[in-house]
Amino acid sequence: MGKNTRKNKITKTRTIVKRNILQRKNKEIVDLKNEISKLKKYYSKDNLTNTFNKSNGIRRLQLELNRTITKNAPTTIAFIDVDNMKAINDNFGHCSGDKLLFSLGSVITSSIRKDDFVFRFGGDEFVIVFPNADKEQATKIIRRIQESISAINQKEKLPFYISISYGISEYNGNTKIKINEFIKNADIAMYQNKNLNKANMNQEKNLVLN
Repeated sequence: MGKNTRKNKITKTRTIVKRNILQRKNKEIVDLKNEISKLKKYYSKDNLTNTFNKSNGIRRLQLELNRTITKNAPTTIAFIDVDNMKAINDNFGHCSGDKLLFSLGSVITSSIRKDDFVFRFGGDEFVIVFPNADKEQATKIIRRIQESISAINQKEKLPFYISISYGISEYNGNTKIKINEFIKNADIAMYQNKNLNKANMNQEKNLVLN
């Protein structure tokens, strides 16, 4: 075997080895990127409801408020609270309560628009964010969510009744607002809605008794 032949063979072998190393490195990089993507998704989600967690939801909401100021398009939020959650946990167990929250998260996620998003604020509380939507548009979507909840109550025949109270707050960007204040406005509206629902239920009970 001549010198040139041996030299060419060695060069070819080295090229193959380098190519194999490069391919392995590229695969490792792709695998690492996929793992990072999975971790980002995991840490951005609430484990129980599969909605966004609070920190990620707050961050995304702040971006929407900034966009509202620059683009002069409203952002509306709905503060959602499950009615009688404590009683459900106490009487039927926390596993039943957890299933309720998971079902509600699924109902909300499937009912909102493509650009809307929802995050778990804490306990049995959720915040839905409606970019480019006013109160009227947000209310229509909330009614759709309530219809889906009513369908669950009828079909599933659960030992408890699922219902929600909600409050809506709209931001049009005319004045600066802190994100906590924005959420608090929706929270206050939610409690007003909850008290109204309780008053209506008591009135209906009195009518039945009389």
